[in-house]
Amino acid sequence: MLLQELSHRGLTESSSPPRQPAARALFAEASRYNDKTMMLAAAAAAYVSLGFLSIPDSVKLGAMSAVAVDARTGNTYVLHRGEKPVVAFDKKGKFLRAWGEGMFKVAHGLRVDRQGNVWTTDNGNHMLRKFSPDGKLLATINEGFRAPDDMVFSKDGSIYVADSGNGRIAHLSPEGKLISSFGKKGKGNGEFATAHGLAIDSQDRIYVADRGNQRVQVFSPDGKFIAAWDGFGNPFGMLVHGKELIVSEGDKNQIFHLSLTDGKIVRSWGDKSVLQLPHIMSVDKRGRLYVAEVNGKRVQMFKRP
Repeated sequence: MLLQELSHRGLTESSSPPRQPAARALFAEASRYNDKTMMLAAAAAAYVSLGFLSIPDSVKLGAMSAVAVDARTGNTYVLHRGEKPVVAFDKKGKFLRAWGEGMFKVAHGLRVDRQGNVWTTDNGNHMLRKFSPDGKLLATINEGFRAPDDMVFSKDGSIYVADSGNGRIAHLSPEGKLISSFGKKGKGNGEFATAHGLAIDSQDRIYVADRGNQRVQVFSPDGKFIAAWDGFGNPFGMLVHGKELIVSEGDKNQIFHLSLTDGKIVRSWGDKSVLQLPHIMSVDKRGRLYVAEVNGKRVQMFKRP
């Protein structure tokens, strides 16, 4: 009964008592019975919603696909599938500008590089676009892509692209020229059903959301297979934060936190009453999590309580 109640509150694993009064009471009750499973479940608190980015009525929203926070300025950029698909906000969440009307066929991924440039993937027109922070188009890149979904930047500025239609990860120079690629369509190690999302850690290890095969695959910077992690469902979007890989599961409307050490689930939270198809995410300097929700047509912000 206690475990059901803890699950209802969105609590899973941790190693210390939770801070919220209700969860703390459940932890204490589990402790009375010396039930370690329930104590672990009570110890991890779900994230708390801070609300949504306020998008003006002048922007006619479509499905919300991606969000990225500029680590330098704190500005936030979102990508949706309606009119003026790229939308910019300042660090306080105030609307700045929107652009890109008529440019995209299927707006999908969005990332901000270390110089503050805004990059997008268009998996309908099979290309990447690079914009300045104020919306000027700086480059259009197509290195044989077919439905590119996401991208990440390594420490040297080179770019890894989830080229889902080709079943590969493409490695580009900072200027957008193809250096190499790895992977193919399939179910084996180093093969992808759909290379849908990417994350990268401080050692430039690449994490691939292998949607359809229901796993995350881990690779060295030169594309050598390291590991495959599963047990959580279909990964949609991912990011590395601290010692965790945070994974959005759009089919279940949940967020999973995996250990970077071994891929084990540290905690999970969310359901359809909280999230409406969580997709590509971002995190700011304060550790607040931003989640683009495809069906919700919104970006919701969360923090640990």
